[in-house]
Amino acid sequence: MPIGKRCVSLKYNNTRNLHIVYMRSLPKHNYSPISHHLSMLQQITNDNDATNHMVRSYYKSFNGFAAMITNQEREKLKKMEGVVSVFPSESLKPQTTRSWDFMGFKESIQRNKTAESDVIIGVIDTGIWPESESFNDRGFGPIPKKWKGACKGGENFRCNNKIIGARYYLKDQTSARDFVGHGTHTASIAAGNKVVGASFNGIAEGVARGGVPSARIAAYSVCSERDQCRADAILAAFDDAIADGVDLITISLGLQEQITFDNDIIAIGSFQAMKKGILTINSAGNDGPNNTTSSVSPWLFTVAATTMDSRNTDNVLLGNGLMPSGKSINGYASNSAEILSSTGFINNSAPIVAEFSSGGPNMQIREIMKPDISAPGLEILAAYSPLAPPSHDKREKRSVKYNILSGTSMSCPHVAGAAAYVKTSHPDWSPAAIKSSLMTTAKPMNGSELAEFSYGSGFLDPVRAINPGLVFDVSKKDYVKLLCRIGYNTMEVRKISGDKSVCPSSSFHHRLPMAKDFNYPAIAAEIEPRKPFKINFTRTVTNVGFANSAYKAYIQQHSGINITIVPNVLEFKSLKEKQSFVVHVDGGKFSDKSVVSSSLLWSDGTHSVRCPIILRVIKKENATCKIRFSLRSVFSCSYK
Repeated sequence: MPIGKRCVSLKYNNTRNLHIVYMRSLPKHNYSPISHHLSMLQQITNDNDATNHMVRSYYKSFNGFAAMITNQEREKLKKMEGVVSVFPSESLKPQTTRSWDFMGFKESIQRNKTAESDVIIGVIDTGIWPESESFNDRGFGPIPKKWKGACKGGENFRCNNKIIGARYYLKDQTSARDFVGHGTHTASIAAGNKVVGASFNGIAEGVARGGVPSARIAAYSVCSERDQCRADAILAAFDDAIADGVDLITISLGLQEQITFDNDIIAIGSFQAMKKGILTINSAGNDGPNNTTSSVSPWLFTVAATTMDSRNTDNVLLGNGLMPSGKSINGYASNSAEILSSTGFINNSAPIVAEFSSGGPNMQIREIMKPDISAPGLEILAAYSPLAPPSHDKREKRSVKYNILSGTSMSCPHVAGAAAYVKTSHPDWSPAAIKSSLMTTAKPMNGSELAEFSYGSGFLDPVRAINPGLVFDVSKKDYVKLLCRIGYNTMEVRKISGDKSVCPSSSFHHRLPMAKDFNYPAIAAEIEPRKPFKINFTRTVTNVGFANSAYKAYIQQHSGINITIVPNVLEFKSLKEKQSFVVHVDGGKFSDKSVVSSSLLWSDGTHSVRCPIILRVIKKENATCKIRFSLRSVFSCSYK
C-alpha cells in the first residue's frame, strides 16, 4: 500500500437492520410500486420470496420502501437506478412542545398550584376556541373570588372554570369564538393545559402545555375574521379586562410604526392597567430586521422572538433525483412525492433573534431600550381553532386542533406565562418589579449587530426570575414625570393617564429627573460618532433577596469605553430597602450607526442582577425629532 493512503473497509455481515430506501418521484403511468420494490429486493438478496425482508412500501405520496437488509445489500441498492438514498430507520422519541423546556422551565418545576390557579390572564386577541383540550376545566376548582367579570361569549359559547370570562366587541361578530386561530394559539402558550399527543398533522408530536397550566383565562376578542383589529375595540377590551380583575394582559397586536403615546391605544390602555397593578405584555412586531418595533412605551413589556433548539425542514424531490431541503412546515406530502412531509432537526445555534422580529431603537424615548426581552417565537406548536385554515393558502381545506406558528405573537405569551409564574410567588409586586425580575435574570445573547436593540436584556429564564435579588421599581408618578420631561404637556399626559396628572411649567422642567436616569433595568443612550463622551446614569434598586446582603458590581467592559460604578458595593440591612448608584460611562471615536454593548452585573454570591448598557452611535442630524401622528382607526395585527 503506498505511503499516505489508507483503505476503508466495509463490514459485510449477515446482520439485517431496518433501512429506508428513498426513490425518485412516482411515475404517472404504468407503474406498480410494490412490484418494483419487491423486484429490487429480490435482485440484491437473491431471495425469490423478498416479502420476507419487506416491511412496507411508500406509494401514496412519495416513492420508496422500508426493508430489513444487510450492509452489503445496502451498498448494492445505492447503485440501482431510481434510488435517491438509503439510510437506517432510527428510533425517535416523541417530541414535547419544546419552548418551555428549552428555557429550562420544566414541567416538573416546583409550583404553587393554589396560587397559580388564582392568577387570571387576560388575552386581547382574535378570541378563543373554548372546546380545545388545552382549555378544559377538569380538576379546576371554583372561579377565583376576586373575579368580577362575566361570560359574554355570545352564540354557542360556554365558559368553564378554565376560561372564566369572554367578550367580543365588533358588530360583525356573533361570539368570542376564534375563527382566525391566533387568539387560541397565544392563550394556550401562556396558560394552556397539559395535552398529551398534540401535534400538527403528526409533526412535533408530544406534550403541549402553557407556562402556567393552572391559571385562568379571560378572552377578549377584538379582531374580525378579516384580521382587522380595531382601536376602539382594543381600548374597550383593556377597559373591561381591568374592571374584570385580570392579573396580567397579553396582547400580540400592534401598529406598523412608532407613534406618540397619547395617540397609541395600546400605550393608553396598558397605562390604565399599570395604574391598577396589571402588567401588559406586548409583541415587538414582525417587520424586522430593518423596521423598528411600535411597542415602545416604558410601562409595556415588549417581547422579541428567538429561535429554538428544534427546527423543521422540508425536502423537495426533483425529477432529476436531486432532493434540496429548506426550512418550512408541511403537514402532508403533495399529490405529485415531490414536496415531502416536514422532519425535525436540532438547531445548535439557538437561541438567536428571529429574522422577522422587529427591534429598536426607541425613537420616542431614546433612553429606554426596546425591545425588553426575548422568548421563543419560531415554529411554536399550540392550540388552534378548527374553523381557521392552518395556512395562508386560499385552497386550504384542512381542519387542525393544533398548529405550528411563528412570530413575536408567539414569543409574547411565553413572557406572559413567565410573568404569571413570578406573580404566584410575589402577588404584591408591582408591574415594574415583575418586569425587572424577568429582565435582570434573562440569559445574555449575541449574534446580532444591533445587540440589545434586537433582543433586549436577553433570553427569558422564568426559573431564576422568581428570586432576582434586586429589582428596579417604578411607580405611576415616575412615568408621569418621564412623560413631562420628554415634552408632553399636561393635556397630552392626561390623554394617557386618564386622571388629573399635571406637568410642571416649562421653567421647572429642569427639576424633573432626566430620561437617562429613569429607573429602567437597562441603560441606553445616543452618542455622536468619532467624538469623546461622558455620561452618568443614576439607578435605584430594591432588595428582595436576603435581608442582610452585600452586592458587588462587575462590569463587562467594551473596548473604547470605560465604565465605573459608584459605589461598587451595595449593602442592605433589610428587605425592601432601597439603594442608589451611579454608572459613569466615558469613551469616544466610534463610527456612525454602530452599537456599543456592555453590561453591569450585581452579585451577592447567590443572586446575579444583570443590567445591559447599550449606546447607539448616530449623527445628530440623522436623529429625528418627536413627530405627532394621527390616531389610526384600525390596528394591523402582528401575525400578518
